[in-house]
Amino acid sequence: MGAPLSKITIQNTDTHEDIKALFNPKEYTLSKNTNWVEYKNKGNDVPDVHFTSGQRRTLKMDLFFDTSIEKGNVREYVEEIEKLMMIIDKSRGSTLKRPPILLVTWGENSLNFKCVLEQMEQRYTMFTEKGTPVRATVTVTFKEINRDQKKSFGGSGRRQTRRREVQEGDTLLGICAAEYGTPEGWQRLADYNNIDDPLHPESGTSMSIPPEPTP
Repeated sequence: MGAPLSKITIQNTDTHEDIKALFNPKEYTLSKNTNWVEYKNKGNDVPDVHFTSGQRRTLKMDLFFDTSIEKGNVREYVEEIEKLMMIIDKSRGSTLKRPPILLVTWGENSLNFKCVLEQMEQRYTMFTEKGTPVRATVTVTFKEINRDQKKSFGGSGRRQTRRREVQEGDTLLGICAAEYGTPEGWQRLADYNNIDDPLHPESGTSMSIPPEPTP
């Protein structure tokens, strides 16, 4: 007899609990984008673009659940996946105030993906005479986590304004990404410091870094 078929596994790295799929997916999709911002340049037909940062990879797949033989409620299996989007249970002593960090693995050298569960869609396709769901397909989208990330996954939580000196080659998008973990708030930095050109702030000047917005 050959070796048993490897099952795709979703590990909760905070609680060290594993969820193994009842059935392996037929396929999965890995995708990645890069973030380029257009910069209007008068006199040119095509605007200049500025690279700000790489985007996290996305892992997407369909997970299939079927309890039609034993007539059990398939929701029990689906809910285990759904919990991965919930803030970790405080009754277990957690102070993280966030959903868990996950590790999705399949095979020895195939898939090893550190991530969070960002999106989940449940589709129920078979029911008992009493209306109990016994078959479901769950489409899940995982977003990659930087394995070398030094800041807390829950955010820095800084609530005081501080000063930062602008270095040669700095952009507001890069500064925003370094301070807050994302370049998306660069406009707030520009408004706060009355900066007109986010791609070429004056080097050697001191700018204010406001606290992170309260969630």
